Amino acid sequence: MNLQDFLSKKGQYIDENVDLSAGTLAWNTKAKMKAGELPDFINATIGSAKNNDGSLMVCPTMVNEFGNLSGDELFSYANVRGMPKFTQVWKEDTLRSFPKHLAEKTDQLSTLPVTTCGGLTSGLVISSQVFFDKNDLLLVPNARWGNVDNVFFKNHQLNEMSYSLLNEDGNLQFDDFSEKLSTLEGKIDKIGIYLNFPNNPSGISPSEEQVLELQKTLAEITVPTVVFLDDAYEGYVYEENAINHSIFPYLVGNNENVLVVKIDGVSKRYCAYGARLGLVTIGFGGEVDDEQKYNIRELIAKTSRTNTSSSPRGIQEILISILTDEEKRSRIAEEKATNLQLLKNRYLTMKKVIKEKENEILKPVNFNSGFFSFFMIESDKTAEEISFQLLDKGLGTVPFYNESNGMNGVRVAFCSIPDDRLSEAVDILYSI
Repeated sequence: MNLQDFLSKKGQYIDENVDLSAGTLAWNTKAKMKAGELPDFINATIGSAKNNDGSLMVCPTMVNEFGNLSGDELFSYANVRGMPKFTQVWKEDTLRSFPKHLAEKTDQLSTLPVTTCGGLTSGLVISSQVFFDKNDLLLVPNARWGNVDNVFFKNHQLNEMSYSLLNEDGNLQFDDFSEKLSTLEGKIDKIGIYLNFPNNPSGISPSEEQVLELQKTLAEITVPTVVFLDDAYEGYVYEENAINHSIFPYLVGNNENVLVVKIDGVSKRYCAYGARLGLVTIGFGGEVDDEQKYNIRELIAKTSRTNTSSSPRGIQEILISILTDEEKRSRIAEEKATNLQLLKNRYLTMKKVIKEKENEILKPVNFNSGFFSFFMIESDKTAEEISFQLLDKGLGTVPFYNESNGMNGVRVAFCSIPDDRLSEAVDILYSI
């Protein structure tokens, strides 16, 4: 029996091209194997925030709420669009994270309440299906999460145009983005753009000045353009000069030719990684009526219906209970603040230790947010070669290497390294 005889052309393409690990899980597996050989191994491949004892960083209020759910609340189907009460409280929760003047504008020019889907990845999938056809073009940063390639380029088979997100000094810059975007004007009928801040893997978020620069660039677009805004790590920002919320409100109402698709979820916002609940919100470039908002929201819901059908109900019930109760909402806000402070302390420790060291091969980028630190490789060695060497030395990292777009560096997840081992992790890193 030859399985290939039974596959569609797309099935064959996916079989040959999709990286099931998305470039990260494979290295987590390698790290776990090496940890079995080395008792003091440090696994900095994990993209989930961990407490110092190795347990998952969660919000206890959410854990407690699970025990209060009835069987119906936990296991019944949810509305395909998301439970109406849940989408309303998520809207309110999202708007509270924005400055007031931006929140008011965003409320008027977006489809909040949102449409739910089966995790943030599902949000990327259904959004790409709604707005783009095979061989359409997507402008993407060379610093990006591996599953972005799986979703957009290997599954949906869009064409890629990469831009350099970082300059030679490891700072965030939009110069290359603007230049690449300008080459597309008047040459194609529709443009796709993918943005992700705080960025995975670089751990970089823009300042308000940089966002206004981006806003100005997008305001000049003259053809239909869809911006996919991956907000997985929104809010995890550790420096005052960086935007500490989604840049979504800066991009809506900016240009009638630009539609912004905000994709977020409970994974990071409420440390519920495996709950698999994502949200999709559409932001418009100009005034729209309620019917237009309703129609696009229904289209997203219809597309979600053809993929994951409805999304998990239990996690929606939990957040309804918490976010509609003032005491619980206050409590979970404190828990989130505690988690954020723990991550900020690790971030500050990483920054301090790195500043005290030098290495001819590794150059740290100026990360200021998210779960990760990132180091550019300044030698003829590839990121994979460096990561293999680090494995043998007792540190698990994730390599990001793409010869075609100049990406060559390693990601170190400080989110999962215990406080008392951060200096040791940097020592191993800089021993290369």
